Amino acid sequence: MNPRFFIAVTTISLTTSLHLFSATSSETSSTNNADVIVTASPVRAFEKVSPDGADTVTVGRQQLERLNAADLPTALRQIPGVTVSRYSPIGAYGGGQGGSIYIRGSGTSRPGSEIKIYTEGAPRESGVWSHPLMDIAPITFAEEVTVARNPQPQRYPDTFGAVDMKLRRRTTSGHEAEGRIIYSRHKTVLGDIAAGGKEGSFDYYLGIAGGHSSGTREHNHADLWNLYLRAGWELSPEDTVAYIYQRTDNKVEDPGPIGSPTPIRDRFDTITDTHILRYDHQSDLTSGYALFYYEDGSIRWRKDHLSDGVITSPPGWSNTDWHNYGLRSAFDIQIEHLTLSAGLDWWSEGGNTRNIRELDRNHVFGYRGRFSTFAPLAGLRYEQPLRGNWTLTPAAGLRFYHTTSAFDDAWAPYAALTAKREELQLYLSYARGIHYPGIYAQGTSPNTWRQLDAEKLDTTSLGFRYDVGEAATLSASIYHSSINNRMESTAAGLINSGDTSVNGCEIAAHIYATSDLTLFAGAAYANPRQRAVSRLPEITFSAGASWRITRYLHWDTDCQYVASQYAHSMRSPNPMLVKVDDFFILNTRLSLDLQALSRLHGELTLAIENVLDKNYSYFPGYPMPGAMAYAGVKVKFW
Repeated sequence: MNPRFFIAVTTISLTTSLHLFSATSSETSSTNNADVIVTASPVRAFEKVSPDGADTVTVGRQQLERLNAADLPTALRQIPGVTVSRYSPIGAYGGGQGGSIYIRGSGTSRPGSEIKIYTEGAPRESGVWSHPLMDIAPITFAEEVTVARNPQPQRYPDTFGAVDMKLRRRTTSGHEAEGRIIYSRHKTVLGDIAAGGKEGSFDYYLGIAGGHSSGTREHNHADLWNLYLRAGWELSPEDTVAYIYQRTDNKVEDPGPIGSPTPIRDRFDTITDTHILRYDHQSDLTSGYALFYYEDGSIRWRKDHLSDGVITSPPGWSNTDWHNYGLRSAFDIQIEHLTLSAGLDWWSEGGNTRNIRELDRNHVFGYRGRFSTFAPLAGLRYEQPLRGNWTLTPAAGLRFYHTTSAFDDAWAPYAALTAKREELQLYLSYARGIHYPGIYAQGTSPNTWRQLDAEKLDTTSLGFRYDVGEAATLSASIYHSSINNRMESTAAGLINSGDTSVNGCEIAAHIYATSDLTLFAGAAYANPRQRAVSRLPEITFSAGASWRITRYLHWDTDCQYVASQYAHSMRSPNPMLVKVDDFFILNTRLSLDLQALSRLHGELTLAIENVLDKNYSYFPGYPMPGAMAYAGVKVKFW
C-alpha cells in the first residue's frame, strides 16, 4: 500500500463526510460536547464473573484507543495472565511467532491452538491448521474485546479460552462518521474511515482500514487492509437480525532472527472473506442468539525453506485454502428464580494445503480434509434469596461433543456457586475445556493421528469482586488448572505426551480517584507444577492512569512487567522451549480535543510506546523496536 495514496483517500473521505454530516453536527454538538462525568478506566474496562462461572475481562473502545492498540496483541498485552508474541510495529507474520496470544499458557501460535478468536460470535481461524491468525482478526472497528480466561463450554466450545470481538453498531437514531490517520517511524502509517447510522428499524455501519510499515529491519514490510460492513434490522423491540461482512487482505514479511542471513522470500499473505447472519432476542423471559457463518480464506506463504528450520530444504510456496462454516446458538429461559440454558453449536472446518517446490513447481507435500463437530449444550441455574440481602446462585451444565473424525466423543461439564450481596460477589467455579485436533493432525502425522485423544483442561477457581461504591472496584481469584492428553510434536508425529497442572492467582483494582482521574493496577502469578510451560511467566504486572488535565487535554500512561518465560519454537530443527528474558515497558499518550483549536470534533494525539527505550523481545532473535512515537489525528462527525 502506498502511504501517500492512503492519506489522499482519507482526506477526500473526510471532506465528503463533513459535507454529508455538517447539518446533523451543528444540531447535536451541544449535547455531544458535554463534559464527561467520569474518566473511563485505563487499560481495561472491567472484569466480570457471571452466575454460571464465566470469568471474563473486557477492553472497551476507549481503552483500545488509549492503549494505541493496532492489533489484538497490543490490545491485550496489559491484561495480567495474558501474554503475547509480536516483533513488528504492525503485522503478525503468521508463519512464526510474529503475532499470537496466550491465556494462562494456552495459546494461538501452534497448529491446533487451544485459544479461539471470535468476531461477533463467529470463529476466525485457518480451517486447515486450526489456529487463529492475528491479521485476519483486526480490531480497527471493534466496539469491545472480551477475554475468556477460564474454559467456558457454555459459551465457547472446543477451546480452553477465547477472545470475542463485538463490532461497532449505531444503536440510536442519527448518523455518525469518523476518520483517523497515525504516523510513526519506519514509514509506519495507520488509517481508517468509517460511517454508521440508524433510521427507524434499519441500522448500518461500514468502514475501511489500512496500514503500512517498512518494519524495524530489512525485509520486514507489512501491508494490511480490512473492510467492515453491517446491515441490521429491528424486527420488533425484542428481535434483531443483522448481516455482517468482513474482508482482510494482508502481506507481511519475516526479517529472520538477528545474526542469521536476511530472508529473500519469507512472506506470509492472507485473504479472508467472512459472512455472518445473526439473530438476537432479548425479552423479560428469554434471551439469546443464533447465527450462521461462512468464511473463505487463503494463505500464500512464500518460503526460503519449505521445511522450517532445515537449512538445506529447497525454497517454494506453502499454500493453504480453507472454507469454514457453522451454526451457533444459545438461549436462556427464565421461570421466576430458575433459568434454563440451551445451546447448539455445529461447525465444519477444512480445506487443503500443499507445498510447491520453486525449482520445478512439483507438489512435494500436501493433504486435504474436513472435520465436522456437533456440540449441544444444556444447563440451569437458580437464584435463591437469603437473609441479609444475600442471593445464592448454584449453576451447572454440560456440553456434549460428537465429531465426524476418528476421535472419541467427549463431555464438558461446568458448575458454579455464587453468593452476592449489594456490591460484594463471592464465587466458586469449575469448568472443563475440550480441544479436538484438526485435520492438520491427519496430514502431518499419518502414523499417529488415529491414536490421538482430545486435550482436556479442568479449571477450578475461587474469587471475589467488590465495588467500593463509586470509588473503586477490587477483584481477585485463585485457580488450579490441569491439562490431560496434552498434544505435542515428536519425530514419529503428534502424540498425547502427558499431563500438566498450574496453580495461579490474579488480582485487579480500578480506582476512580476523581471525575477526571482513574487508576488501574493488576497482577498475575502462575506456578506450573510439573515442568516449564510455554508462554507462562511466573509474574505479570500492569498499571495505568487516565487523567483529564483540562477540558480539552487528556493524558494516559500504562506500564507492564513480564517475568522471564519460555517460548515454544516450532521453527527450529527440533521444536524446543527457549527462554525469553523478563522486561519492563512504559507507554504514554497525550490527546488534545480539536474543539480547543477549531469547530471540528476529534482529537490530536501523540503516543510513545517503550518510553524508556528498553531492549526487549517476545521471542529470542526478534527484538522489538526501541521507543516508537505515534502522531495522529482523528476527526468525527455526527
